[in-house]
Amino acid sequence: MAIERMFLSVALPPEIVDIVSDLPTRALRGVRFTRRKQWHITMRFLGDCQRHEALAALEALQAPAGQVTLGPEVTLLGTRVVIVPAAGLDATAAAVDDAFAGIGEETDREFVGHLTLARLKGRPLRDPSMVSVLGAPISATWQAETIDLWKSEVTEDGAEHTLVATQHLA
Repeated sequence: MAIERMFLSVALPPEIVDIVSDLPTRALRGVRFTRRKQWHITMRFLGDCQRHEALAALEALQAPAGQVTLGPEVTLLGTRVVIVPAAGLDATAAAVDDAFAGIGEETDREFVGHLTLARLKGRPLRDPSMVSVLGAPISATWQAETIDLWKSEVTEDGAEHTLVATQHLA
């Protein structure tokens, strides 16, 4: 059986993608913005795992749906990741962690709901004003009713994601 690099996420509906697209981003050296088709809320990064094990855990998953709220503003996660905070999926993430225990890479990282807008290359950001989108206000809410299992392949152009399966949340 082949090992694949995988993760679980909640998708943004098209109207929410449009709201995020309106944020004031501009190309800057050392800032790599993510593409619209990559936008999601990562629930759990599995890393390298067996596809059949991930599919079986997804099928057995009993996780609650959640009302997701983006905002209140664009910020940094750590020193190199530009994000939009996403609240409302903590119970879903806990159920995902339980269902996927022992599958893929183990993690002791606490779930931090967010949408990644950009990654900063090189040294950590010293002057936040260099990234125009930091501090930009954003507010959007939707009901997350499904979770997706994705295969992720790293290429020269960044990560390429392929949808493997979708499961409804309770």
